[in-house]
Parts: sequence; C-alpha cells; structure tokens
Amino acid sequence: MGRPPLPLGTHGEIRAYQVGPKKWRARTLYRDYDGKVRPVERYGSSKGAATNKLRGALRDRSRAVVGDEVTASTRVGVVAEMWLRELDESSKALRTKRTYHESWTRDVSPVVAQLRGNEVTVSLATRALRSINESAGPGSAKHAKVVLSGIMGLYVRHDALESNPIREVVLPQTSRKAAEARMHLAPEELPGLRKCLRKNNKAVRRDLPDVVDALSGLGCRIGELLALDWSKIDFAAGTIAIEGTVIRITGTGLFVQAHTKSDAGMRTVEPPTWLMDMLKRRYQESDSEWVFPTTSGTLRDADNARADLRAALKGTEWEGLHPHAFRHLVATMLDAAGLSAREIADYLGHERVSMTQDVYMTRKSRGSSAAEALANVQVLG
Repeated sequence: MGRPPLPLGTHGEIRAYQVGPKKWRARTLYRDYDGKVRPVERYGSSKGAATNKLRGALRDRSRAVVGDEVTASTRVGVVAEMWLRELDESSKALRTKRTYHESWTRDVSPVVAQLRGNEVTVSLATRALRSINESAGPGSAKHAKVVLSGIMGLYVRHDALESNPIREVVLPQTSRKAAEARMHLAPEELPGLRKCLRKNNKAVRRDLPDVVDALSGLGCRIGELLALDWSKIDFAAGTIAIEGTVIRITGTGLFVQAHTKSDAGMRTVEPPTWLMDMLKRRYQESDSEWVFPTTSGTLRDADNARADLRAALKGTEWEGLHPHAFRHLVATMLDAAGLSAREIADYLGHERVSMTQDVYMTRKSRGSSAAEALANVQVLG
C-alpha cells in the first residue's frame, strides 16, 4: 500500500541544509488546494531562521483560497473591492449600499487600504475608528466599523485570518442624555412645537408644519413619508400604503426605492381621522403627484427635509430635533393607549417586536387600534 497523500493545505517534514557560509535553505513539500504537491523553500542566515521563514510562508500559503487569492498578506484595499462588490450584489437597500461605499472612500480607505490583512490588529483598528469618531462623529465611526468588520470578515471566510479583530473594538459611548435630547419628543411638547413652526414663515414655506403633523400621526421614517404619492392613499378606506422610501444615489439622482428598510416596513396603516382630513385638503390643493413635494412640486430629498427642520428649530427649545423623534412619540402614545407590542411594531413597520419594546416602548400593555389611540393628536390651525 502506498503512502497516503497529504491532506489539502498541509506540508510534509521540513528539512534544512546549509548551502553556504551563513546561508541555509529550509525545504518541504506542500499539497495545495488544487490537489497538487509542490516544493516550498525559504532561505535564512541560520538553520532556525530559514526554518522559521518557511513555516511563516506555509502558514500564509495554507490560508490562501484558489481563485480569490485572499491571504493574510493581501492588502485591505483589494479585499475591500471584493466586499463592496458583494455588497452591490446583495439585497440591501440602495441607501445602505451608498452609505457603506461613501464610508469606505471617505473614512476607512485612507487609514487601512495599504495595510495587509494580518496587520489590522484590534489595537490598530481601535485607534483608527476612534480617530474617525473624533474627526467625523459617532455616526461615521459606526458606519466605518460595519464596513471594516465586513472586510475583515471576508478574510476569515477565506481562511486567511482565524478571527475578525473588529469584533473586539469598542467605540466611545455617546452620551445617552444628549441622544435622548435629539431623538425624543414628549407628547406634551407637540402643541408648542407646532405653534413654533407655524409662526416661522420659512418653515411654513418649506411645508414643515404639515410634514410634522404627518410624522406625528404616522410615526413613519422621513424617507417613507416623502416617497408617498397620491396613489398610495385610499380616502374611501381611510388607509395609507407605505411601500417605498426616497433615496439619492450619486450619478443617478433622487428617486423612490420600491421597498422600505425591511420587509416589515411594507405596510398599510389606518391613521387617525384628523390626518386623513389633512391629506384630503392637500389633495384638493395639490398639482403634484407627490404628497409632500418640494415647493416646485418635485420629489423631496429626505436629507434636505432634515436640514430644513434643523434650521427652523435652531435656537428654540427643540433645537437638534431629529425626524426619528416622531417614531418614538407615536410609539409612546400607542403604548400609553394600551396597544400591544405587536400592534405597535406593525404600525411602525418594525421587523422585530423586540426592537419596538427595547427602543420605543416604555411599558407593556394591550389595546385596540392605532387610529383610535392617535385620535387625540389634534392638528392646530
């Protein structure tokens, strides 16, 4: 019986020979992932040095993947291109793809693109991401961490690295109090906020009072609201179909993506009567296909709408208020009215009830319908 073949990715006995003064050659046979056995050798100034160099080369070679050629020494920029191609072919939302592409180009690439995979350690990644946090803010650092983790995960998937170092990186904690100040709006604050916007001529010209009214009745994402066209509103049934979101792609422009952030976000809701009455009034006055268009009747950019709201509230007690605060507001009111976590999650378009409970709800309770619960949110004239 012949000698059994070496397992794939393994080598035979290492032998070292002196080939000259202070020059040694270490040699062995290695079975590649294509099944072929090939000699591998390295030189060093001593037997130990040559052997160590050969062991290092064998370790990197064993982590190679035929075809993709990803090894521990492959540069991060090369693997990043592979990861971004995978991202583009995935089912993730176009806005998410754009965000991660921009994060790589703007924040991540300048600091790691020329490094080799095995040079990206936990400490190096921590320094890089904390630097991004200080220079560009926690949001950019969070996106950068997702991108870098995905890239390093590709090394792991190709057996080029044993573990993903980014999983051990801890970013600085954002002040919870500061975050709540930007993302939370109490129900008793809403009348004052509406009065503030209606007294602001620029806010009125930019249609912010009605936008805020709609957000406080629907609790949808700002991009979902601006993607609404009149065909999505059934006045007879008293329902609104939320089935898309506004995004902007470089080189393409502004358009409506025909799906929301998740499958659960594709929903038809029954909002309170006062909101439907406001929409009827807008429909009668509108010359645009969009429910909340720009002043010229075209599709409105969500980023611009956020900027308009920030500008209108600058210097007021609501300075820095984010449109997402209205999702918290609606969840709080539905929770207080006794709706179940499942009912609230369905109205907000959450894929997981746990997200609704952990982030948006203040207590557990049960009740009837969202339209009834939001009926007391009166629109100010």
